[in-house]
Amino acid sequence: MENTEQESAQQDALLAELAAYDAANDPEIKAETEQAEQDEAEAEQAAAEMAPMSAMFALMGIEQAIKAFVHPRFEISDERREQVARDCAPALIKYGAMLPAWLAEYEAEIMAVKAVGGLTIESVGQVKRLQAEDRAALGAMQAEDAANDDEDKNKEDAA
Repeated sequence: MENTEQESAQQDALLAELAAYDAANDPEIKAETEQAEQDEAEAEQAAAEMAPMSAMFALMGIEQAIKAFVHPRFEISDERREQVARDCAPALIKYGAMLPAWLAEYEAEIMAVKAVGGLTIESVGQVKRLQAEDRAALGAMQAEDAANDDEDKNKEDAA
């Protein structure tokens, strides 16, 4: 049994050596290997370029949600935005800056949710601004009425 294992290991080593020799010397295999390496390098480059953009897009979504639900004047500074994008880029590259294949199947649904969500966020923000304007206008009218009442009372007291 020991001989069989040794022979098997030797055969595997020989096959690996032959495959390496073919890859180095066979023009077709060499071309395929070089093309595969080039394709991989291009994919890595594309991921490296896309990762910061993906992070920036995510930050814009987070910022808009906070503006809508927490405070309308909230902003993430450009410096902080760039720092977060730069710091998140390696993780996005590692796990893929693109949507996973299983999630890509739902791209249409995701885009619809994004569109409706964006509209909802904008609408809520607009309603809050309009309500604040209404309260300010009502407060100004009440203050004006109170000032007029005081003025009328002062005229009556003077007469």
